[in-house]
Amino acid sequence: MFEIADWYLLLSIPIAALAFLGYLRFSPEILLDRPNTRSSHTIARPRGGGLIFGSLWLLLCSAGIINGLPLFFFSALTAAETDPGLPFWFLIGAGIIWINGVLDDLFQFPVWFRISLQAMGVAAGILCPEYFRQSLHPALLLFAWIALIYFINAFNFMDGTDGLAATEAIFIIVVSVLSGFGGLAFELLAILLGVFLIWNLPGARIFMGDAGSNLLGYVVGFLLLKIFLVNPIIAFLLPVLFTVDTTVTLFVRVIRGKPFYLAHREHAYQHMAATLGHSGLLGIAFILNIMVIIPGVYFVCNSTSYTSMAWVILTHLGLGAGVYRVGAGRAKTDF
Repeated sequence: MFEIADWYLLLSIPIAALAFLGYLRFSPEILLDRPNTRSSHTIARPRGGGLIFGSLWLLLCSAGIINGLPLFFFSALTAAETDPGLPFWFLIGAGIIWINGVLDDLFQFPVWFRISLQAMGVAAGILCPEYFRQSLHPALLLFAWIALIYFINAFNFMDGTDGLAATEAIFIIVVSVLSGFGGLAFELLAILLGVFLIWNLPGARIFMGDAGSNLLGYVVGFLLLKIFLVNPIIAFLLPVLFTVDTTVTLFVRVIRGKPFYLAHREHAYQHMAATLGHSGLLGIAFILNIMVIIPGVYFVCNSTSYTSMAWVILTHLGLGAGVYRVGAGRAKTDF
């Protein structure tokens, strides 16, 4: 027998499909993503995907709260369901992050403005709820605030090729749910992203824009933070493909004296997309997820903390060396 939450999940598919079909017929000039120094595409495409699935996700989650449905389910962390303010502040933060991305898609605000709104959204999501203030030491809570802002931007940086950000977000959510960490908020997002991928896989006809990538970074980062409170090793392992590429690229560019905040095409995944194509890059990402992360999660869940930590460190170092060898942080002409 279906529960109310199951109906929300099922209804989100046709709602999202109809919304995207309608959007593809109407692509306002202001929402066209034109090729620039960061782009891995050569033809202008609409970037309103995040505007659509973000608004639908916020609407469905808000309806869930109004109907008394829990947005989160954590088999090893039932206290997450006892703080009534947590879902409310989580959605407030998501709304701020999403609006920030929409404004940036429309008007291209300066970096300081975008970061300020991101900081406000993350503060609402993790500093306002009593749950996190009780669960984390103030210093660790401050670090989590900074880390989530960084993760939002990491997702934005990695959203430069067809299907990559959406498929990675779906993968992290699915593995999290199978590991006992999930809930309506995350499952809804994965379903909406699955519909979005119909138009965003290689040969993409629509992009998610900053509205989409910022929201994904916030929601997935929030999920990873809650996993961190139970199993830090899994929380560090799941996003390794994105965090390693972003961090190595950023570090190498700073060492080379390049402005880290300017648009560029020096991520390892961008070099791979230029060589292998967008489909080839997705294939490599899929293989790495299967070979590195899924066995790693199983290993972490069935071994001692010290061996698990060694696995995660070796995974990060190995991928770090790999993305550097591919050219992370350097222009194509420099290697």
